[in-house]
Amino acid sequence: MVSSSNGILSPNVNYEQRLIGSLAEMTRTVEHLKGLGFRIVLTSGSFDLIHLGHVKYLAKAKEQGDVLAVGVDSDAKIRRRKGEDRPMVPQDERLEMLAHQRPVDLIYLKDDDEARWALIKAVEPDVLVLTADHSYSPEEQRGLLEFCGRVEVLERQSSVTTSERIRQMYMHLGERLGPKLAEVLPGLIDSILRRA
Repeated sequence: MVSSSNGILSPNVNYEQRLIGSLAEMTRTVEHLKGLGFRIVLTSGSFDLIHLGHVKYLAKAKEQGDVLAVGVDSDAKIRRRKGEDRPMVPQDERLEMLAHQRPVDLIYLKDDDEARWALIKAVEPDVLVLTADHSYSPEEQRGLLEFCGRVEVLERQSSVTTSERIRQMYMHLGERLGPKLAEVLPGLIDSILRRA
């Protein structure tokens, strides 16, 4: 599992080994790594349209310990929280892209029906890394200390989020399409009304 050429800690992608399929498997893997003396760091997110802020965030999270485990929100979980037009990148692709990120050692897909804090409880990380704009209150963060050694809150690593980039993309598309639609739309509507 931790061999230098083909394990999760090798420089190779080894996607199939890094992707952990169940909470029970995650617990077994992490307990083994802790037994070898590794400090475990856990963070989570959507990682939709991975950008420089994500990459810097993962690198800073990894600095908190030896092994970085990353929980990735499922497509259903993201849709429930952010709307039907999200995610932009399907979960299978997001999972595999994370395996290509140098700091990431373990990856776990967080389903929509999973109990709150289930991954945190399964990993019991030495360090739980959250973003500064995360929805946990200071009281909840203190409660998390029951399941982890400490909670580290990192500032956002870029000035633009994925959601902001998507909004910008839609705005620019509207700006470009607006004049063209204004030219063709009256004729198209008239044509449809004449057929009705």
